[in-house]
Amino acid sequence: MNALQSQQKTNLFKKLWNRYQRIGIHEHTPSNEIRYIRAVNGMVLIIIAMLWLQLPFVIDLLPETQYILASFLIWPLIAQGVPLLNHYEKYTAARLLYSISTLFLISFVAIQLGPETVNHLFMLVAVVGLFIIFPPKDIFWLIVLIVMTAFILIFIEWYFTYYGGLLNFPPEAIITARWSSMSALFLIVIGITAYHYNVVREAEQSLDFEHRRSESLLLNILPKSIAERLKMNEKPIADKIEDASVLFADLIGFTSLAAQLPHERVVEVLDRLFSAFDQITNQHGLEKIKTIGDSYMVAGGVAGTQHSHHNSMAYCALDMLDHIRKFQLPEADGLNLRLGIHCGPVVAGVICEQKFAYDLWGDTVNIASRMESHGLPNRIQVSKVFFEKTKHTFQYEPRETVHFKGIGEMETYLLIGKKEGDGERNTNRQ
Repeated sequence: MNALQSQQKTNLFKKLWNRYQRIGIHEHTPSNEIRYIRAVNGMVLIIIAMLWLQLPFVIDLLPETQYILASFLIWPLIAQGVPLLNHYEKYTAARLLYSISTLFLISFVAIQLGPETVNHLFMLVAVVGLFIIFPPKDIFWLIVLIVMTAFILIFIEWYFTYYGGLLNFPPEAIITARWSSMSALFLIVIGITAYHYNVVREAEQSLDFEHRRSESLLLNILPKSIAERLKMNEKPIADKIEDASVLFADLIGFTSLAAQLPHERVVEVLDRLFSAFDQITNQHGLEKIKTIGDSYMVAGGVAGTQHSHHNSMAYCALDMLDHIRKFQLPEADGLNLRLGIHCGPVVAGVICEQKFAYDLWGDTVNIASRMESHGLPNRIQVSKVFFEKTKHTFQYEPRETVHFKGIGEMETYLLIGKKEGDGERNTNRQ
């Protein structure tokens, strides 16, 4: 039960600590201010804790330490103006209030207790704190406060040289005061360092998360090998590929379907279909190039994809066709898929500096597109060149010669499925 109560108290302390730190942080708070708001609020709590830890020593030496006791009680009240100013978005004013009041507190207590208690060394810790709570945009105030701290420290040393401390303590009290001051100094250094360490750790975790997210987004746009070259500042990224396979798939009947469905449903249908095509493409080691409206383009033999891309492309087309036949959608009863494949030389590269894209160009791409556009619903039409590359593995049905505008007559074939008895993958899709 004691362990449970201790855990509850710890959780309560953490909750209160986090809540106090976040005073002044709202939905519209600039992201570059949040870290510094939390830092200055956290500093207030750390200093208050250190002051109250020294209260037993101060109370024990009353009435000589009555003014020190008063400052230890008044400063926490003044310091509440820090989160209050943050709440009203007076961020720089909050930092200045904390810094100036802290310097005044240290100076007042140090002059009261004298040089033997080394309270003036808290000035050095205060300088470290300034670097933590002031952002780069407030560099002017940071420099002013550092210069102010230096002058105050010089003044205190001069004062000690000629006058000593204001209070006269017996030797045993001075020893106690010295130990109390050194302990508080050590704890404040530990507290500030630990806090800053935690802030840096959180910043590194956030940076790592953002880096991984940006990497993921980049790989959603570009092939991995191309993304790596882009990160190495290689420009231009352009490759001549002697033999690549290119597939185009087009949804037949989707335009009329889209006119009947709500716009959210149109996007949902396309997302489901093309996400499934993405998985199929990845399974076969191929590269999705782009979508154009309700058309889908795939390439093999580019950007580090496998060398046996001809067979992989045939398998990919068969799986896409199989998926569209099994696709369950009440509104899309008449939705069909038309596919075309060709292979040959292409030029591949990245274009545009904003919203860049990896794309392919050349006659091979144009012919693959024509293979699709002049094909048949729910059939896979391929060129003779692609047929020759894959005829030993797949079954084909010859088609009559097709005339392509700007290209002329071409021999084409319809891919049926995997040849029987091969064992690796026995399919017969009609």
